[in-house]
Amino acid sequence: METRDAHHDGVFFYAVRSTGVYCRPGCGSRRPLRANVEYFASALVAESRGYRSCRRCRPDAVELTDPTLSAVVDVCRRLEVDGDVSVATLASAVGYSERHLRRTFNEFVGVTIGAYRRTLRGERTRLALREATGVTEAAMEVGYGSMRAFYEHGSRQLGMAPHRYRDGGRGETIRYTSVETPLGVVVAAATERGVCSIQLGSDESVMTAALVEEFPHALIERDDESLEELAVVLAGAVRGEPGAMRLPLDVEGTAFQIRVWEALRSIPVGETLTYAQVAAAIGAPRAVRAVGSACGANAVALAVPCHRVVRSDGSLGGYRWGVEKKSALLRAEQERSVS
Repeated sequence: METRDAHHDGVFFYAVRSTGVYCRPGCGSRRPLRANVEYFASALVAESRGYRSCRRCRPDAVELTDPTLSAVVDVCRRLEVDGDVSVATLASAVGYSERHLRRTFNEFVGVTIGAYRRTLRGERTRLALREATGVTEAAMEVGYGSMRAFYEHGSRQLGMAPHRYRDGGRGETIRYTSVETPLGVVVAAATERGVCSIQLGSDESVMTAALVEEFPHALIERDDESLEELAVVLAGAVRGEPGAMRLPLDVEGTAFQIRVWEALRSIPVGETLTYAQVAAAIGAPRAVRAVGSACGANAVALAVPCHRVVRSDGSLGGYRWGVEKKSALLRAEQERSVS
C-alpha cells in the first residue's frame, strides 16, 4: 500500500475505516492514515466487515496474468465460499491433480490448504461472535460440530476466550505506555501474556485511539510505571540495540504470518534479508508476495523487525510506519554492529 505495488494485487487487500472502502495494494487513491487501515486476505472478508469496493481500483475484479497464481487465488476464493469443499473438488475445478494442487498452494500461500481453511474459519468465527447472541450459536454457525471442537480450535484463532472476543474484549486488561525517540513517539501496549502492539508515529492520540478500536470494551489504561522496562527496551531498539526481539509477544496472525514473524525475529541486528530469502527460509520460496503482506500486517514494530526485510535489488521496499523510519532503523543498527 505504501509503495502502491501492483504486484501484490490479488494477494491481499486493505480497507480504510474513515471511508468504509477497501482497495487493492496498487490503488492510486490518496494514502490514508495508517491508524485507519486494516488488512484482509480477500475481498470477501473485507465486504463481510462492511467495507465497499473502491470505484477507482475495483478490487472485486482483480485480473491476474500468472496462470498458476490465478489458479491458487481461485482455490482461495472457493474455500472462502465453502470451507468444507474437498481438495479433490478444488483440484478438478482448476485442472490440477490433488498432489500438484497441494504442493503449488503451499508454495504460493506458504501454508497448507488445511491451515488456510482453519484460518478462514477463524475469520468467520470472529464475525459470528460479533453478531451472534451467544457462543453456542456462533459455533454452530461457522460449522464446528461441537462446543468442545470450538473451544479447542476456534479460540486459538482469536487470541482470547471466545466470549470475550464477542464482547469486544470485555474482561481483558491492556496496559500501554509511550516513549519519545529520535524517530518520533513509540506507543506500546501489553496484556498479561505479552506485548500486543508497538506503533511508531508522531501523534500519540491517534495511536492510542487505534488500541481501543479492535476491543472497545477492554479495560485500556496507561501504566508507565509497570511498563517502564518495556519503554527502555524500545527506546534502545530505535538506537540499534537488540533487546526488543526478546520481548514476550501476545499477537494474533494466520499460521503463515506467524511463521514469517518468527523468521524475522531470527535476523541479527545489523543484517537484512530479502523478501525472497525470508520466503525460502520458511520453506515457501514462491510466497514472496505473501511475505510482504505479512510484514505489512505486523502490529509489533521493532519486536518483529520487519524493517530488516528489503527488496532483491537492495532497495528498501515498503514499511508500515514509513520508509524514512525503516532507513533510520537500519542505519542505527548497522552503525552499532560495527562500533
